Amino acid sequence: MRRIPVDERDSMWEAHGARYRMYTFSGPRYTVETFDLRDTTLDRALEMGAIATRSGMLWALALVVDAERGRGLVWLSGMDYHDHPRTAAEWQQRRRMQDRYLAERSSRRERVTLPDGRRVIRLMPEWGVTWPLWESFTDAHLLDAADLGLSDELSEALRAWNAEWNDRSETEPLRDRAAWLAEGRRLHAALQAEVAAFAEVRPEFGGEGEP
Repeated sequence: MRRIPVDERDSMWEAHGARYRMYTFSGPRYTVETFDLRDTTLDRALEMGAIATRSGMLWALALVVDAERGRGLVWLSGMDYHDHPRTAAEWQQRRRMQDRYLAERSSRRERVTLPDGRRVIRLMPEWGVTWPLWESFTDAHLLDAADLGLSDELSEALRAWNAEWNDRSETEPLRDRAAWLAEGRRLHAALQAEVAAFAEVRPEFGGEGEP
């Protein structure tokens, strides 16, 4: 997030009565339904999202904008779930969609899985632990390589990557942050390949998918 001071007089126009577009995704294939919301407020639109969550759906909300180049969308919460995230901001939007869905299932004491039956494993380094593997909204929370049945090669690489994060004080920078991030992205891809049958892996380091 960047906070930039501005002159409130720099806008040329303003309007009320925005048009919102809501996407809902349901079932193991994430079947999408889309509808526009008119004559409402952002708060009411978000309430519609909360209803979708309680109904067992993932959802996303966008502002509909008509401009010279045509109609477009500005994502306000979430994004098209069928699009694979490519930036830190997109991973964070996917994270919001998943976490509110999983939190609802956890509150109902249902199995904490996505609509396709897969778990969400978070790849996140942390001080004081051996493995950078987490699963939110569950009793276990912190996982190890054996919990996921990982190969010895990947297990050792994950342990070493997290150890490099631990091998410094919390205020001391990583010795080679660029190389460490590159290794994290490689491990994310390798981990996703090994657990693809039962889990989605979400990167939560270097800004990607972080709260």
